[in-house]
Amino acid sequence: MRRNKVFLGLSLAVTLLLSATSCNSQESKVELKTASDTMSWVLGENFARGIMESNVELNKMVILKAVESILDGNESMVDNKTYQECLDNFSAALYVAQQQKAQEVYTKQLQQLQEMAKGDPQMKPDERSGIYYKVVKEGKGPKAPENMRVRFNYEGRLVDGTVFDNSFGSNGIINLPMNLMKGVGYALTMMNAGSRYIFYIPSYLAFGQNGDASLGIPGDTIVVYEIELYEILKD
Repeated sequence: MRRNKVFLGLSLAVTLLLSATSCNSQESKVELKTASDTMSWVLGENFARGIMESNVELNKMVILKAVESILDGNESMVDNKTYQECLDNFSAALYVAQQQKAQEVYTKQLQQLQEMAKGDPQMKPDERSGIYYKVVKEGKGPKAPENMRVRFNYEGRLVDGTVFDNSFGSNGIINLPMNLMKGVGYALTMMNAGSRYIFYIPSYLAFGQNGDASLGIPGDTIVVYEIELYEILKD
C-alpha cells in the first residue's frame, strides 16, 4: 500500500520533472488547460517541495527514470527491505527538517514579538503560550473555562494592519463553543467577560506553516486578534 502511495506521488510529479529537465522555463512550456492539468501540477509541485524541504540529496534524473519505469509497467529495481528502509530514512530526514524549521520560525517570531513589545509597553507576554496581549478594557465578569460556549466579537488582522476577518458590526455577535483555532480558544480563557483584548498570536497557534490563502494569510505568520468577550453561556 505504501508503495502505491509513493509512486502515485511520483507519477503526479512527472510533469514538473520532465519540464524542469527539458527547458529553462517550466511555466513557458507547460500549459494547464484542464482541472486535471492544474491538479497534476499542484500535486507534483507539492511533492517536489517536500523533497526540497527534507534536505536529502537526491538525483532528479533517477527519480524521473523510476517514474517512467513504473508507469511502463516494470518491476521495482530494489527489494522490499531496501525499499522500506529508504522510505523510513526519507521520512525521518523530512521530520527532522520540519522540526528544525518549526524551531527557527518559533525563535524568529518570539524575537519579533519581543521587539514589538519594546515599542509598546502595553504589550505583555503570556509565558505559558507565547502569545502577547494588550488590555483595551478589563471586564468584571467571570473568566471563561475551556470548551465553554461564549458570546464574543473579533477582528483578525496581520501585523501590518491588514484585516482578514471581522465579526464586529456586520456579522453581529457570534455564539460559538471555544473549540476554535487553538490560539483564539486559548486567548478567550485569559479574559473576563466584559473584557476587550488584543492578542498577538504566533503561527504555531494560528494558521501554521501553510497559512490560509483564502484569507490572504501567508504561512508562518503572526496574526493579531482583537476580541471582545461579552458573556460565558450556560449549556
